[in-house]
Amino acid sequence: MNLDNPAINREQILQEIKNLLKSYDFKTSDIYDRSCFDLLARKDDILIILKILVNIDSLTSSQAEELSKIAGTFLASPIIIGLKSKHNFLEEDVVYERHEIPVITPQTLCNIVVNDIHPEILAKRGGYYVKIDGPLLKELRESMNLSLKELADLSHVSRETIYRYEQGNSQTYPETAMMIEEVLQRPITVSINVLETDKKNSLDRIIHEPIELIKLGYDVKSSKKTPFDAISESTEKNNDIQKLQEKLEDKLDEIEKIRAEINKKTNPNNILITNMERGRNEKTLTNIANKTEDISSVTGYDALFVLNKEHDIESINKIPAIYTWELKDMSNIEDLLKLIRERKEEAEEL
Repeated sequence: MNLDNPAINREQILQEIKNLLKSYDFKTSDIYDRSCFDLLARKDDILIILKILVNIDSLTSSQAEELSKIAGTFLASPIIIGLKSKHNFLEEDVVYERHEIPVITPQTLCNIVVNDIHPEILAKRGGYYVKIDGPLLKELRESMNLSLKELADLSHVSRETIYRYEQGNSQTYPETAMMIEEVLQRPITVSINVLETDKKNSLDRIIHEPIELIKLGYDVKSSKKTPFDAISESTEKNNDIQKLQEKLEDKLDEIEKIRAEINKKTNPNNILITNMERGRNEKTLTNIANKTEDISSVTGYDALFVLNKEHDIESINKIPAIYTWELKDMSNIEDLLKLIRERKEEAEEL
């Protein structure tokens, strides 16, 4: 089936994408139509958050902001999948942008997942652009004993243009890149990997409940239009991350490599997918637990319920239930994480 077929509707695209990802060893979440995202998918160290739209211009700035912040908090890559904009159908193997979030067609995602073919063209105002690998360009030029001016003359561009590309100011028109490649007889463009992200946005709407969790050292950040209430993030810093962040400030040229190291070293226990009781009945809590357990299993982050009232339960559908009076008796985060592990193990044995 052609995933870019304009005759298929959004629900069909969603299901086709979920089936595609599962068939290539991605662990996928359920589909959440009324959330700021539709689907979560993980494979090894790759975690992506997908929003599927027929018309990508229907994405609002508030939806994009929430999606970007959820992705940043989860260390995931947000991707919009769409078929068209207001005026035109989207092209295959081209990366578009809406509110600074990458947008690709379903078929482009298929090409990435199935064939490991990543797009090289970025669509922006003013046309299509590609990114030139500056160090490679310089290496190839010098290996051919060409000066900046000589390569510029042969490529029909200015000396300043070649110099700028080599220094990293490297977005240009595809036609320009092709002229340089004809001289060097080698590709010099860089592919765009939408499965990786360097965004550092995170949820910033900090709420003041449950106070017992906050006193243990968590920032509880509210999320809107998601299947859970909040994400609780430990304010304690991993020593390795602290050192890497200091290196990041001193070595801006290595920013992408260092950020990748930070992501790998981040302790999953720093983040808890959090739900509160808020007067909800048992049926509603169970429904929330089903969705939260699904999202927890894909993201790899633990989840919990913080309950105020006394209940004769220690978990809701495998999600540990922690009572506010228990949190009050704890002196540190490790006490909480230990109790979460114990209740999670007990729930899995049932």
